[in-house]
Amino acid sequence: MVKRQEKNTAITEKFAGQSSRFFSLLLSATYVGALTIFCIMYSVIPGPEFIFLIFLIYAAYNKRTWHFLKDWLPFITVFISYQLMYNLVGTIAQNNLHTGPYELELQLFGQIPSVFLQQNFRFDFLDYAGALFYSLHFFAPTIFAYVLWRVYPQNYKKYTIAFAFCTYSSLITFLFYPVAPPWLESNLQSSGILRILTDSVDKNLGIPVYRTIYDFLSPNVYAAFPSLHSALPTLISLFAIKIWRKRALPILIFPFGVWFSAVYLGEHYIVDVLGGIAYAVISFIAVETILPWLSARFSFLRKNMPQLETKPES
Repeated sequence: MVKRQEKNTAITEKFAGQSSRFFSLLLSATYVGALTIFCIMYSVIPGPEFIFLIFLIYAAYNKRTWHFLKDWLPFITVFISYQLMYNLVGTIAQNNLHTGPYELELQLFGQIPSVFLQQNFRFDFLDYAGALFYSLHFFAPTIFAYVLWRVYPQNYKKYTIAFAFCTYSSLITFLFYPVAPPWLESNLQSSGILRILTDSVDKNLGIPVYRTIYDFLSPNVYAAFPSLHSALPTLISLFAIKIWRKRALPILIFPFGVWFSAVYLGEHYIVDVLGGIAYAVISFIAVETILPWLSARFSFLRKNMPQLETKPES
């Protein structure tokens, strides 16, 4: 009798687990389908908060909801608070613009690299490829965070700290050293740089996809240096190579594609790209080296920071 009850319990738990997985996938897929239809109808690209909701739906039906919310609250807090302050910084900074990157590139190259690329290597294929790489900025950081959370939770915590350090240090720079992007600076300097995303890609598509995105998000257009579009792919690649080593090398296509696209599209100077790379590297080193060093010396950090492993994953 006891064995029969245990067998029935096992069958019930197995069925519940299968049912839970089924509904988690079904509802997640339904949400993705509805979101896709909405984005197509209104010509918008969803931000990370919409992607986060997909993961939340999936987690809710896998009995990991509270664990998910506890782990993801810091990441979402960083993202939302950054977005709120990002728009505010843009309003404040527009009265204190700097032209350092523009003048430096004229001295180094004789002309703005965006002008050279657009005049000598302008192809529709590069327009669309550049737009694709540049758009990954809206999805990749959140998706990569979810992968780490599921597979390498210790590195997820480190990534969250590095993400916060990188974005907030950039935000401070935007406040005290606001720089207009090449396409906007060209309007002031008459250098003839085209903003390919809105002036070409949108026109060829026949719908104002990127214009709608920029109008909807109300971004800070004076946040060219450092380029977060360059910083975050770099940060993702550093963590990926640290975890997966040689198997992660193909991911380098991502940052290299974004770096080129940022300049080609007229959204950033090479100086901005290099600045973004530097901020990402510093953030990664801070989490991997400086934070463990401080944690070993201060009890407060040892209690409140994640335990930092010393051996890389195989």
